[in-house]
Amino acid sequence: MMIEDSGFETRQPNFIIGGSSASGTSFLSAVLLQHPAVYLPVEMRPEPHFFYKSWEFEKGWHYYLGRWFKNVPNSSIAVGERSSSYLFGGRDVALKMRHQLPNLKLIFILRNPIERTWANYRYTVLEGLENLPFEEALETEQERIREASGIWSEIQPHNYTGRGFYGQQIAEFLEVFDRHQVLILKSEELSRATNQTLAKICKFLNIASNNWAYIRPPEFTSMNVVNAAKQMELRRVIGKRFDQLIEAIRLGQQGDSLQLGQEERDLFGQLQANLHSAKMEMSSAARSYLRNLFKSDLEGLKMFIDFDISDWE
Repeated sequence: MMIEDSGFETRQPNFIIGGSSASGTSFLSAVLLQHPAVYLPVEMRPEPHFFYKSWEFEKGWHYYLGRWFKNVPNSSIAVGERSSSYLFGGRDVALKMRHQLPNLKLIFILRNPIERTWANYRYTVLEGLENLPFEEALETEQERIREASGIWSEIQPHNYTGRGFYGQQIAEFLEVFDRHQVLILKSEELSRATNQTLAKICKFLNIASNNWAYIRPPEFTSMNVVNAAKQMELRRVIGKRFDQLIEAIRLGQQGDSLQLGQEERDLFGQLQANLHSAKMEMSSAARSYLRNLFKSDLEGLKMFIDFDISDWE
């Protein structure tokens, strides 16, 4: 443990919000950041993904601690991070975690896998990484996974359904970690019964849940794209600042506050014009396909959870 300055030090995490993606991890992190006994990195994007991305893991343990836990106040009881990829990584990720942090506590938030798949697809379109219609993306999913190379073979942006097989993934984590180290929550309950869910989390993390006032953050719902091909082109042209500009639009910021040059202003305006907030529904055919796809895995999941998922089936 390395002391940085008076009142601050580099600490190891004792909990991690490990997924799943598009299931409320951003919302939960934004709430827990406001708890006086909790430390989470203020920087939300990019997520650490240290135990999932090989190129991050290769930078080493001291890099990870220094990058994300350099200025943890001594008052912090629960020290953690959020990487929504970890559950998807299954046993390989669990073993890496166990080696470094045998007493780690893990929080997994699970959302209806049908809705999660749809949200995952819309987010990938928003990121300028997808231009196929949803049903075609599902039809070609396995082929595109096989053809992915380089970093994309790990990130798997077009693996929409794979992140929703919770039963299999939870089972792999529980082969490595004891059950009492893992808290599994229902995303819909986090949204609908936030205070009760937070009380469970506080008990799990051994921090007080009373006398804690928090400001409810906005729901982190992906904006929808007007023209997917245009979004891909804007990502290519904008380059490294693309994610920053998307986040600025989501937060309602204007170009004047971002210190953009004239060309960047024009691109920012094009990006704004290519987004809308109108709700989009998946087709009944896609919903039926996903319901059948996840049916068996959801049966297996039931042995690990204490909440009802009949509304997912």
